[in-house]
Amino acid sequence: MITENEQQTLRSAFFDNAELHFILFDSELNVIDANETLLKFYHLERDAFVGKHILEVAPNAEEKGLVKKYNEVILTGKPIIIEEIIGSPIYGNQYNRVKAFKVGNGVGVAISNITEYRNTIESLEVFSYRLSHDIKSPMTSVLELTKMALQEDPVDIDTLKSYCGLINESVSRLLETVEQVNKSLKIQKEIPHFELIDFRTIIDEVKKSLASVEGYSAQHFEEIIDLPFDFHFDKSIITSLFQNIIDNAIKYRNIERDDSSLKINISGDKEFVKIILSDNGIGIKKELQKNIFKLFYRATSQAHGTGIGLYTLRYTIEKLGGRIFFESIEGQGTTFKIIIPNKIGSINPVV
Repeated sequence: MITENEQQTLRSAFFDNAELHFILFDSELNVIDANETLLKFYHLERDAFVGKHILEVAPNAEEKGLVKKYNEVILTGKPIIIEEIIGSPIYGNQYNRVKAFKVGNGVGVAISNITEYRNTIESLEVFSYRLSHDIKSPMTSVLELTKMALQEDPVDIDTLKSYCGLINESVSRLLETVEQVNKSLKIQKEIPHFELIDFRTIIDEVKKSLASVEGYSAQHFEEIIDLPFDFHFDKSIITSLFQNIIDNAIKYRNIERDDSSLKINISGDKEFVKIILSDNGIGIKKELQKNIFKLFYRATSQAHGTGIGLYTLRYTIEKLGGRIFFESIEGQGTTFKIIIPNKIGSINPVV
């Protein structure tokens, strides 16, 4: 028969290693405790989380109704289940299923991360729309233009060239859509290849590749790289990371400013690297921030984009145990924070 202390040790080990995220609040909704799984998932220090009020650790808890619901649980003692809650952008816009139940005078919360499940559903819905709209539309245009060209009698060469030009545009749109769909499917099947990462070289190569983008010459870059150890990861993912965010910083800069800038700060330890990219561009409207990682979503029409870059970036980073978070203020700028694990010693190295 195990002792009470042994029971507590086993119970603690269970909660700290369970896949669910657990948080315990007191009657005033201050955090009393949280399991290690939650802290590790979001790369949080215990002292920076435990002891804080719910609105300090989850600024959007009030507007999402969580404060009211948790207080109801404390008052009535009846547990509740909230089927879908989108977490704060500072935690990566995770989709969660939340169960709240009374514990002592406070409330316990068990959180299931359903992001991958929800993203799969959304991706299928988006694919269905793109297939029915973005493919059907150019195909219909091609058929109509071909029909009109065949009805021309006699055939006028200039008119025929005009039809061919319009057909070319429609086919190009069709091919672009197919390429986007194939790319988003491909990233889910690719096997990562880990190698030593030279951040300086990758950033320089990305900047060089974007030098022809409108607005590049107006963008000021500031880079601080402080990594006194070797870091191993998939080079294509790191390159994609900087390609997407630097490209967005240039395209969505505030054109009314003459000091557009992007600050890149890279630091970390032997297990994880933290990459912070902060710009002073147009920012993202608060009501749109929950959507920026969705497939084919574009938050602004200031510049042309496919809406696949951030979706791809988030998927590949999280697939390999990393996390991506962001904060944005409309009219002031956006900051992305990416935490990725050092894959040194991987069983799938590049040879």
